[in-house]
Amino acid sequence: MPFINRNGPMPYRLTVKTIVKPDPRKISNTLEMDPEEPIQPGFKRVLTSLGRLEDTLKQLEVNSRSSDTEVWHKPREGGKKVYCRVRCNVITVGEIDTVKQEFEAEIYLSLRWKEEHFKGKTREDIDWNECWDPRVYFFNAVNIDKLECKHNIVPNDDDSVDGIPDAQLSIRMKATFKTAMQLHSFPYDHQKLTIKLMSDWPLDVVEFVKDMSIKDSIRIDTFTGHHEWTLHKHVLAHAVEEDRAKTGSHRQYPIYHISTHVQRQSMYYLWNIALVIFLILGLSFTSFSVEASAPADRLSVTVTLLLTAVAFKFVVSSNLPTISYLTLLDKYVLWSLVFQCLMVVQNAVAVVFYKHDMSDIFDYICMGGLGGFVLIGNAAFIIAGIVKNSSAKDKLDKLTRQYLDLCDDINQRWQTRQQRKRDRDIAKENQSQMPASEKPSQPNPSPTPATKKNQVAPTSDENGIEVKKMADPAIFTSETETSADMHMA
Repeated sequence: MPFINRNGPMPYRLTVKTIVKPDPRKISNTLEMDPEEPIQPGFKRVLTSLGRLEDTLKQLEVNSRSSDTEVWHKPREGGKKVYCRVRCNVITVGEIDTVKQEFEAEIYLSLRWKEEHFKGKTREDIDWNECWDPRVYFFNAVNIDKLECKHNIVPNDDDSVDGIPDAQLSIRMKATFKTAMQLHSFPYDHQKLTIKLMSDWPLDVVEFVKDMSIKDSIRIDTFTGHHEWTLHKHVLAHAVEEDRAKTGSHRQYPIYHISTHVQRQSMYYLWNIALVIFLILGLSFTSFSVEASAPADRLSVTVTLLLTAVAFKFVVSSNLPTISYLTLLDKYVLWSLVFQCLMVVQNAVAVVFYKHDMSDIFDYICMGGLGGFVLIGNAAFIIAGIVKNSSAKDKLDKLTRQYLDLCDDINQRWQTRQQRKRDRDIAKENQSQMPASEKPSQPNPSPTPATKKNQVAPTSDENGIEVKKMADPAIFTSETETSADMHMA
C-alpha cells in the first residue's frame, strides 16, 4: 500500500509484497519501484546491496552443490598394457594464422584396442561409462568448435581362434590448434601443422601405435587457404617419446603426433614488397642528377625514399609474429635500408668534394660502387629464394612419396586379409554342402602331443617376436597381426 505523508505526497512510492516462505534469493524481487517516480540515492544503495547478497547466495549454492558430471576413470583390469591403434582422417585444413601461429582443422580419429569381455556382445549391451577409456585429449588445441565422440564394437573377422573384438572410439572434432612455426626462410618457408594427442594414463598403462589395418588420409579439395599456401598430400602420424627434462614429470605419458605440411606461395610478397623495395633502390640513383652544389635537394630525394623503405619494414613486421630472429625478407628490407643510409651519406659528403672540384669523379665512383652493391644484394636474395624453395619442395615431395609407399603397403595387407577371409568363407561353404559321408572326421578333443605339434608351431618373425601359426598358413591370430603392426609403426 502507498505511504502518504501528512505534509504532502512522498517523493517515491514503496510497495511491499507478502512472501509466504522467505528466500534470500528473492529479496530483491520483493521491492518494486514505480518507474515514473525518482529513486533516492539511499534506496539505490539498498537495492545494490540486495543484488550483491543475491549473487553471493547463488555462488554459495553452486559451490556447495555436489557434481553429478564427475567421471571416475577405472584402471585397467588385469594390469596389462593396452596398445591403442590410431587412425586419422584430416577432413579440412582451414585458416593458417602466421602471426598467432595457429591453424584450424577438422579431423576424424579412430582409436581401437582389444577388449576380451566384449566377446559375444553388441554395442547396445555395453555401458560405455563403466568401461575402460584411453582418456585422450588434444593438448595443443586452443579452441574446440565441435566435438563428437562415439563408441563401437568391431568384430574380429580375421581370426577364428580367439575372436577378441576391438573397442573403437571415434572422435570427430573441429578446433584451432597452436603450433610453433619456423620463419627463417619467409617468404619461401614451409610449415609443419601438428595435432598433438596425449593420454592421462601413463606409458606403462597405454601406448599409442599407428593402425596398420587402414591408411591415414587427408583431403586436398577442402583446403581453404590455397590462395596463400600449398597443402601437400601426406599425413605423418607417429608416437613421440616424452622428454622428462622438458616436462619435469616423474612419469612418462604417451604422445601421438599427426602432422601435415603446407608450403607458402611467395609471389604475393615478391610482387608487393620485394619488387617495390627494388624500385625504391633504383629511384635512389636519381639523386645523382641533382648538382652536388645543392645538397638539400639531393637529401630531400634520398631521405624521402628512406622513409618509404622504413614504412615497408613495418608492413613486413605486421605479417610476422614477435620473433627474435630475422627472416629472409627482413634481411632484404634491412639491407635496403643500409643502402639508403649510404646514399644519404654520399649526398652529404659530395659537398666536400664539390669545393675541391672533384664532385663528378666522386659521384661516378659512388654510383658504380653502390650500383654493384644493389646488384649483388638482389642477386643474393633471388638465389637464396630459389635454393630454399627448391630444397623445401624436394623435402616435402620425399615425405609424400614415403606416405604413398606406406599407403600401398597398408592396402596390400588389407587385400591379403580380405582374400584370406574369402578363402575361409568359401571353404566353410563347400564343407557345408558336402554329404555327411564325405565330411572329414572331427579331430580328437584331447589330441596327442604329436598332434598338438602339428597344429601349433611357434615361429619367430623378423623382429624376433614369437608368432603362433595354425596348420593352415592362411589363418593367423589377430594378436600376431597386431604385434607386427605395432613394430612396423
